[in-house]
Amino acid sequence: MAISEFIALFAVWIAAIVSPGPDLVQIIRLGVRSRATGVWTALGIMTGNTLWITGSLLGLSALISTYPGILVILQLLGGAYLLWMGGNATRGGLAARRQAAVPVTREIGAGAERDTATTVLQAWWQGLTTNLANPKAVLFFGAVFAQFVRPDMGTGWALAIAVILIITGVAWFVGFALGVRLLAVNLVRNASVIDIVSGVVFIALALFMLCEGIMGVGEWLA
Repeated sequence: MAISEFIALFAVWIAAIVSPGPDLVQIIRLGVRSRATGVWTALGIMTGNTLWITGSLLGLSALISTYPGILVILQLLGGAYLLWMGGNATRGGLAARRQAAVPVTREIGAGAERDTATTVLQAWWQGLTTNLANPKAVLFFGAVFAQFVRPDMGTGWALAIAVILIITGVAWFVGFALGVRLLAVNLVRNASVIDIVSGVVFIALALFMLCEGIMGVGEWLA
């Protein structure tokens, strides 16, 4: 791999992770509860990205390019999961809107932090599953990433790509999670709205993925 190709790949990676999508929406949604919850959600997201990166370097991207049916299956599974997650988020937000408002102070983190020990694994898991079902991740690693990864580029380049992308990804998502927590007082006042908007975003993305997957099945069977 030439240096220019690596720079192009890195630029595409940065653009992909900083652009709005399910990953950032999930960090906002869960990060308002506590700093630890947001950070563990971010780490779950990067666990998913690490799996995508490793899989792509091991040949997943080439496999998807050779057998488009795999992408169709990923779209259907990811769309179904996002639809389920969006429904839950929307219902939770609507239920919270019906409850009496709870005064928010700068001590809002206290109650949330007490629950952290039992929720960090849940936050990590939601981050992981959100990323694995993320249509951006499916399309990025299944199509875009494959254009830069070559079987003959060598182990050195593969390791360099993996390490640099993972480090920059962790720095971005964890930094974003910490930034969300700094705005927690204002965000918690609108936590139910965030849940509803997040749910709508997830549902819209799910419908898009399911439509793409269904059309892919139609083309596959034609």
